[in-house]
Amino acid sequence: MSVKVAVIGMGQMGTHHANIYRKIPQVELVAACEYNDKRRAEVEQEFGCRVYKDYKECLADPEIDAVSIVLPDNIHREAVEYAVKYKKHILLEKPLAKELEDGKALYELTKDYDKVFTVGFLLRFDPRFAMIKEALDKKELGDIIHMYCRRNSPIIGPRRYIGASDLSMHVMIHDIDYTNWFMGCKPVKVFAKSRSVLLAEHNMKDVIYAIVTYENGAIACLEACWVLPENSPTIIDDKVEIVTTNGVAYVDSCDQGVRFVSPEKILYPDSRHWYYCNGLPQGDLAEEIMAFINNVVTGTKSIITPAEALESLKVVDTIERSIREGREVEV
Repeated sequence: MSVKVAVIGMGQMGTHHANIYRKIPQVELVAACEYNDKRRAEVEQEFGCRVYKDYKECLADPEIDAVSIVLPDNIHREAVEYAVKYKKHILLEKPLAKELEDGKALYELTKDYDKVFTVGFLLRFDPRFAMIKEALDKKELGDIIHMYCRRNSPIIGPRRYIGASDLSMHVMIHDIDYTNWFMGCKPVKVFAKSRSVLLAEHNMKDVIYAIVTYENGAIACLEACWVLPENSPTIIDDKVEIVTTNGVAYVDSCDQGVRFVSPEKILYPDSRHWYYCNGLPQGDLAEEIMAFINNVVTGTKSIITPAEALESLKVVDTIERSIREGREVEV
């Protein structure tokens, strides 16, 4: 079976998606979609496929079986609605949506969808996080008492998302998703605080701290910041500590096992998410996309459900409400 795919949105992440599809046997990248005229011409030259300007026209193409939707967070809803209308298998880059109302609408649309629908929480495909989940499920670690999660990155990132997203839904939602996954029960209350200094002119947050309480009584403390200096040695400085009744689990990904030191800088290059080896993309993102294609070919469902994607967005919405109201609020 040959799966014919399209990528909608050919920015940095969409280009990674397209390159990964090109390396998977029995997958054919037949189309892409890019609104920017200059970039669209570059994509046509680089990938040699049909390149649409309007994603509605792209999704109406009957040759396309499956799509990656890699658009700004605030325009996810309509793109998914059209993809469902035209019966495509869908990989939607996280989050489910920018606004909770849109997320609820997409949940209702996709919860019983007879094609594959998944949301791109790529840390589900990171072996470190998968090992922790397996150990928790086997009760090797006992029960979670509390967790600490950190995800900090340079200011280069948010400058690309002005007006389209913010820190809680674009960055912290990764930690919300795997924390919900690890806990295995629903979050019930959130207390959060934020500060805006370097991004204040764009009405965006520099940093968020959130304390999330779960049904089982466990507490998760989440930290996210995306205003580190541009010359930071790593694109992501993330750490996890999970204290349990039978031990502790750590993930420390800042030093990723390789570093370069020169007179100008120290660099910890990405060796986890979408690095290239021998000219081909590797890492968590490749694993996520190959799992999506496997679901399409075998007629199975993704390990990431619409309900889980909505639950993460509910926590994001609760964080934002807590920040506005200055108190602990219920999910």
